[in-house]
Parts: sequence; C-alpha cells; structure tokens
Amino acid sequence: MKHRVNSINKVGLVNSDGHVIGLDLGATAVRAAALAPGLHEGRPSVSVHGLGAVPLPPGSITFGAVTNPGAVTAAIKQLWATAKLKDTKVVLGIASQQVVVRDLTMPDMPAEQIRAALPFQARDVIALPLEQALIDFCPLGPAGPNGAGIPGLLIAMPRKPVITAVEAVEKAGLQVARVDLAAFAALRSTAGDPGAVEMVVDIGAQLSTVVIHRAGAPKVVRIIAQGSDAVTEGLADRGSMPVEEAEAAKRTIGVGDGSTGDSGIARIVRDLVRPLMSEVRGSAQFYNSTNADAPIASIVLTGGGAAMPGLANSLAEQHGVPASVVTPMRHIRNRFFGQGGDTEGDENAATAVSIGLAMGAAA
Repeated sequence: MKHRVNSINKVGLVNSDGHVIGLDLGATAVRAAALAPGLHEGRPSVSVHGLGAVPLPPGSITFGAVTNPGAVTAAIKQLWATAKLKDTKVVLGIASQQVVVRDLTMPDMPAEQIRAALPFQARDVIALPLEQALIDFCPLGPAGPNGAGIPGLLIAMPRKPVITAVEAVEKAGLQVARVDLAAFAALRSTAGDPGAVEMVVDIGAQLSTVVIHRAGAPKVVRIIAQGSDAVTEGLADRGSMPVEEAEAAKRTIGVGDGSTGDSGIARIVRDLVRPLMSEVRGSAQFYNSTNADAPIASIVLTGGGAAMPGLANSLAEQHGVPASVVTPMRHIRNRFFGQGGDTEGDENAATAVSIGLAMGAAA
C-alpha cells in the first residue's frame, strides 16, 4: 500500500544504488532500514537490503527532541558502520509531542499556489508562531465537487528541534533528503485491510502515536507523551527491583490476562499501562462518536513497547474489535513481496518507523 500522505519536504530520495534509507531517531536507539522499490506483476514491491539499530545513551533524545546531538551523531556513525550501509541520502523521521495535525481543506489549485497560501490558512488553525514553525499540507484525496476544495491535513512542528535533529544527522556525513512524521511511517509499514477502518497504535519508549485511518488516509492523528519506559520505571519502583529486571519482567510477563491468577507483577504492569490505554480509548471514542457509519474495525499494535504479553488481548476486550501486534518485515513479505538482503531482527516491531520511512518512497 502506498500511503497517501506526503512528507514535510521532498528532494531526490533514492540513492545511486536504488536504495531508500529510513532513519528513525528514537529515545533509546537510532534505527535504519534500507529498501529498494520495484514492481512485481504490476504491484508495488520492496526488497530489504539492510536493517540495523544502535542504542543511545540515556537522555540523548527526550520526548522526540535531540538533547545530546554529539551522542546521536556518534550512534548514527556506528550504525552505518555496523549495518554496513554505504548510502548517504536518508528519510528522517520526526516524533514530537509538539507536532500539530489538523484537518484542513485548501482551494483547488496547483501545489505551488497551495504552498504559498498555506501560511495564511495555518495562522488561524495553529497557536505556534509561523516564523518558528515548519508547516506542510498533506492532501488526502481529490478536490470535492462544486468548488469544495482539497481535503487534507495541516502539519505543523517547531522549527528548532527539527533543525537540531537534521544537523546531528548531517554531522554523521549523511544528507537528509526528506523529513517525515514517524506516525505516518508506522502507519505505512503496518496498515492492514484497505477497506476497513483501523487504529494503528505505535508504542515507543517515551512517546506513543495513534493513527486511525481508512485505506491509508488518516482520520485521527494523536501523539501521546507516554510510552513503555514509564511502565519499566514504575515497575522497578513499585516492585523494588532493578530497572533491568523490571524491563525483562515487562517483556516476559506483561499485563497478564486479567484473571485472579495473574502475578503481582502483571497486576502492577496492567495498572501502569492504564493511563496510556485510556488515551488510546479516548482517541477511539472521539472517532467513533462522529463516524458511526464506519467504526473502527481492528487495532494494530507496533513499536518497541507493543509486545508486552497480554496487551493486544486487553485492547481487544476493551474495544470489542480484533487487536494484534504487527512486525513490519512480516507485513512487507505478506503484502509487498519483499525479499532479500540482511534482515537480522526483522521480526522486531520497533522497526516500524524506519521501515515505514523508507516505504514512503519505495512502495
């Protein structure tokens, strides 16, 4: 599926060897995916030519903002060396609780005129001073009849954090060919049935995103300042255990099944994850309240925090629809005939953003 949302800026994306590189700057690691676009029997196809991740020192990236550029640059250099990546053009993912996504309809006119008119439209929609913001319009379909305009999304984000991230990448010897929203990247790499409404929940270490879409067109986009790190830290505190032991327990025991036989750890994890699940439920209720004719039919979980045992089942029970954890590499093999290359760790849901960033041009 080619996602219909464009990115913040577009330059040449494909490297000389035909690869597109997605680069995800997460709170705990930098991750890269190298994909090559193609066709198989007339349908989009991608082949995977490299995946890699390098951990970051704690505090290098905080809630999406690069706070230790030197550490991020060093990790990217190490990633390119260990993953044996040769290309220098990258698609960079941005995730921040300061990102603003709003519905916006623009007049039916050429793209250049839309770009020129966008600041005048945006100033009435966002509170961020325009001189401090990067803004973009992402069309979601053709213009409506009788001059109804082009439906789409206004995306705005503070300029300074984006520039800081780009500079950290460029100091590693790379060129940022495009900046894209991590939320849209996760959607690209995991979205399922194109005919049904689906909620994609990407759980990161510090930030989580919710995208409710139909056929790849987002209807609701939320960035939540909560992630799996808070669960680990809370479990370590309440369970009186080292952080490393708490992280392992979160990944192996998770939220349990809600039965009276659940361990004390499962009950603590379930309690700690409740605030995030409440935010997810609020997003679903907001959408369903205004779209009774096309309610959410399924939930996809992805991201590094998605694989807590029992979490998908808990969401399914709460929302009354199927919920599952999707690992992007398996999804690509199923839907895009992807094959080839070094795919070590390919079943890790944490690769959703890096793969989705590359898929923006490769599928």
